[in-house]
Amino acid sequence: MIGVRGLAGRRLFPAGFPRRIGSAGAVRSIALAPRDLWPGVSDRGQALLNDSGRLAAALEARPEDRTALLLHRFDWMRDLRAIGGDQGRREARRLVLLWLDAHGSGRGEVWRADIAGARLYSWLGSFEFFAASAGDLFRTRVAESMAMHARLLARTVEAAPQGVPRLAALTGALAAAIAFGQPPGAVLRRIDRALDEQFFADGFHRSRNPVAHLSALRRLIEIQGLLRAAPMAPPQRLTETIRNAGPPLSFFRHGDKRLACFHGGHESESVLVDLALARVDHHGRPPTRSVEAGFDRLHAGRTLVLVDSGLPTAKGFDRGGHSSPLAIEFSDGAQRIVVNCGAPADGSTPWNELARATAAHSTLTVNDVHAVEIDKGGGVRAGGLNVEARRSEGEGGLWLDLSHDGYAAPFGLIHRRRLYLSGQGGDLRGEDLLEGNAGWPFSLRFHLHPDVQARLEAGAVQLALPGRQEWRFRAAGARLALGPSVYLGDGRRRDTQAIIVEGRTGAEGAAVKWAFRAQGHGE
Repeated sequence: MIGVRGLAGRRLFPAGFPRRIGSAGAVRSIALAPRDLWPGVSDRGQALLNDSGRLAAALEARPEDRTALLLHRFDWMRDLRAIGGDQGRREARRLVLLWLDAHGSGRGEVWRADIAGARLYSWLGSFEFFAASAGDLFRTRVAESMAMHARLLARTVEAAPQGVPRLAALTGALAAAIAFGQPPGAVLRRIDRALDEQFFADGFHRSRNPVAHLSALRRLIEIQGLLRAAPMAPPQRLTETIRNAGPPLSFFRHGDKRLACFHGGHESESVLVDLALARVDHHGRPPTRSVEAGFDRLHAGRTLVLVDSGLPTAKGFDRGGHSSPLAIEFSDGAQRIVVNCGAPADGSTPWNELARATAAHSTLTVNDVHAVEIDKGGGVRAGGLNVEARRSEGEGGLWLDLSHDGYAAPFGLIHRRRLYLSGQGGDLRGEDLLEGNAGWPFSLRFHLHPDVQARLEAGAVQLALPGRQEWRFRAAGARLALGPSVYLGDGRRRDTQAIIVEGRTGAEGAAVKWAFRAQGHGE
């Protein structure tokens, strides 16, 4: 194995590198075409063949929103590859040529560093599939474009947005260096800095978004795979970061093996989570909490409760961040019961913006105001917000005491939330308190997963889960009702319901006690 030490240079790529691979002999200069590590889905590939030209039209046009822009990463190439045979290969070549004709000049949003880096990785990872058996003219044109990608990344990789987009740009830059036989030392130094910038010491990604955590881990696994294919020994820091990021990914999984919906995340695909964890040497048991990222996990029997118990996402990683202090999700086995509204997988508006509101989370709001101010530029303004969380465990169960002062400035109120989960599960109790000024309306919401059927009956909410399991919700201290809600977490907009407990603060604030109990547990 070739070590990494001694490969560093002052430039991201040597000065002659772009000129050489852009020459007439460019095809022969591809020293290594690393394979894409992730499988595609043949059904999705077949759908692309039968989409009546919609993907082709989107690739030809200037992207008008985030959804359209993401198509230019060519992630869908692996779905065409999954079809097998020549049909997918021919379509891939057609779409690559179409893209080159429309956008090959190197200008426009589609050449943003993170989009270009992801596209370059996709092309190199599927080169054997769509280009190896093509004619010299096609392969030369693709290689010349890859040279343009490499030159752009050499100039702009640090300009990529912080977080996962920066890792996408760096992955593309490393893929270019390795594919064309160039020393990757400068890229590796930048990757090393990104590891410190993007991950807490306990392995959680600084975005506090479970899907972003998965995406970041996948990029690191790709970087590791590129180095091993070179072959080069991956730096120890990279190996350790990948290993440390495994348990936090497991932390965010519900019993259905999909991810919780916090801070712009959605459920994602269970197979992707499985594949990522399978490539982590020792992903281990999920932790019970992250003090740095600000999350807690209460798990007993079949009952799992995930809690946002930390400060809002830090600047630089908060694009798409949500206003959700003390929000919870909980599930019974493989069935989600209480959820946050989630976020559309494609980041489309207006639902993406609506889903960022405090009211779109299973927590408490005062006067329909966000507990954390949402920046129209895409981030959150935490200001001097304080969040506290204390956890204790015993034979009788798990306790969590939480508070935040996001409503102190506008209303003179402190929100406290106390949670208890019995040692056997099936019994989740809570108390939400508002301490401070009188006269302010508040709403406590528990958004229900669409598969849960709810009805208000005899002062309680009866919850019927698929498989005939039933739960009951009771509350005291305010008015109990059911209201409409939406769920965006599984990639589509689905109508659902929310349990709503409404009231107004009095001279001593307000206190709402509530409980979810599975059928068979005492009242």
